[in-house]
Amino acid sequence: VTSCSYDLDTYAPTYAAHCGTSMSAPTVTGLMALLLEDYREQFPENDDPRNSTLKSLLAHNAVDRGNAGPDYQFGYGSVRIQRTIDFMRTGGFLEGQVFQGQAFTVPVTVVAGTAELKVTLAWDDYPGVPNSTRDLVNDLDLRVYSPSSQRYFPWTLDPHNPASLAVRTQEDHTNNIEQVVVANPAAGVWSIEVYGYDVPM
Repeated sequence: VTSCSYDLDTYAPTYAAHCGTSMSAPTVTGLMALLLEDYREQFPENDDPRNSTLKSLLAHNAVDRGNAGPDYQFGYGSVRIQRTIDFMRTGGFLEGQVFQGQAFTVPVTVVAGTAELKVTLAWDDYPGVPNSTRDLVNDLDLRVYSPSSQRYFPWTLDPHNPASLAVRTQEDHTNNIEQVVVANPAAGVWSIEVYGYDVPM
């Protein structure tokens, strides 16, 4: 991928879509290598980011495809490496940890006229127990509160009805990636919270 002469942002998503997972996996792997290489140049004093950080950066900057929000056909959308790297260079992301019942909170100031507030959380989970009825080991909650304390929920899907649209009406206790999107957010200080809902490890 690094030696290709075409624009990855223009051609890679289409190329992967036409070739299926056989080409999507190596394409995204190559894009991750480019992202990691640039990260090391931009933040030489830092350790390499977690796998989940790279995953959240790609999902956060993907172009939505299909139904609004995530879906079972396109996931969080079609990756765009140039805008992902541009976003990463701003430093508008962080890594942290929470334990059972604890919250990691970050205030975010939204200025008037902002078109969208998007917050994406991902974490590297521990391996599950064989034959368990639950997929997640650690369950974190992304909680986003407006200046008036109104809570906004992440996208969730119904695994029993894959064709149904994603909704934003409840917490997500199924996945290790969550995303909250607020259109035309109110100006002021928002509270972004990662809560340790169930953290045995």
